[in-house]
Amino acid sequence: MNHNLLSITTIPINVEISVVKGQLQNPNAPKPQIRISTGEGGIQVQAEKATINIDTYAARSSMGYGNYNFADLKKKEADKGWSFSYEGTARIVSEGNALARGTTSGQLAIRNNSAGKTIQTVMEHIPKVGADVTFDKGQLHINYEMKDLDIGWENLKAVPLRFIPGRVEVNITQYPDIIIEYTGRPIYVPPSADPYYNAKV
Repeated sequence: MNHNLLSITTIPINVEISVVKGQLQNPNAPKPQIRISTGEGGIQVQAEKATINIDTYAARSSMGYGNYNFADLKKKEADKGWSFSYEGTARIVSEGNALARGTTSGQLAIRNNSAGKTIQTVMEHIPKVGADVTFDKGQLHINYEMKDLDIGWENLKAVPLRFIPGRVEVNITQYPDIIIEYTGRPIYVPPSADPYYNAKV
């Protein structure tokens, strides 16, 4: 025999919640743009050559040519060469005339040796003083300029904005409920109305 005459069913509530975020809108506003421009830079190099200064005045003075420049020195040495040439030519002509007059070569040699000439040999270094050499240092100038970089914004200004506030939407898809169901047999009043009634003696 079942003594649980009632069946109770509980139906919970069912709620759906959705959240819509707020927004700032301005569809007509131009989009900001960044502008980047560069200027020309570069490097400049300027070089000054080194120079060597050679002063030979002291060296030339030690040889007796202190007041001579290069052109004068060449002329003097050339004149000296012509003088030696003339002297040699005159000696050869004189010896030729002597040979033509019957003088033998041996007699010419004896005559040349007995001419009473003396030769004094002196050994020394010339020039006695070296050239004066000086240097002027070269210079190198480097000028470097970096490129210019300019960064700016375009279309960046105050524009009106429209604010759309956010919202929270709550949707109840099922309300709570309690269902009570009687599971026993029907109760008849009077009890004799029950088809299965048995009168007790």
